[in-house]
Amino acid sequence: MKARLNRRDNDYWLHNESGETIASSWGVPGKKLSIKNCNEIFGEINIEQLAEDDWDIYGEQFKNTPIWDYREIFIAGFNKAMELNKDKQFTLEDMRKAMDWIMTQYFEFHEQPTTGRREQYLKSLQQPTEIEVEIEMICPHPEDTYRCGLQYGCDTECYHPNKIPYLDSEGCLILKKINL
Repeated sequence: MKARLNRRDNDYWLHNESGETIASSWGVPGKKLSIKNCNEIFGEINIEQLAEDDWDIYGEQFKNTPIWDYREIFIAGFNKAMELNKDKQFTLEDMRKAMDWIMTQYFEFHEQPTTGRREQYLKSLQQPTEIEVEIEMICPHPEDTYRCGLQYGCDTECYHPNKIPYLDSEGCLILKKINL
């Protein structure tokens, strides 16, 4: 089922195709969104989890580092931050597009770009606050012991007429980003 995921600050809302709110990050089980799942869809990074995961992998090499010499740990952390932010910088191509837009506005209208047009263009470069998602659905098998492909003869897509949303262990809807 297709839907639109909206974000404002740390809250998330899920709207169906007609614009009605069908779930939120503070909703009840079955109509609740997992903040972790929503953050992943929007590309947010859980720093604490990342640190734990990386410590499990790389921590052994730092265990004998004296308490006063955190240089190696700092360098490793800085390199990880650079790696995570590599796509959040303006590229040369982004700058070319911005300059082309300004020149087009000037030569086409013989004036400086108006504030409204400039803000609209800059907004297109910012992080989105709304993303198209799909709610993961399953066949309503008894006790969820069977999945699509077994009882109803589905191969790649479920044709059961009464599919229901698939929930995680905490009763939250499972969402997947639609790649356009």
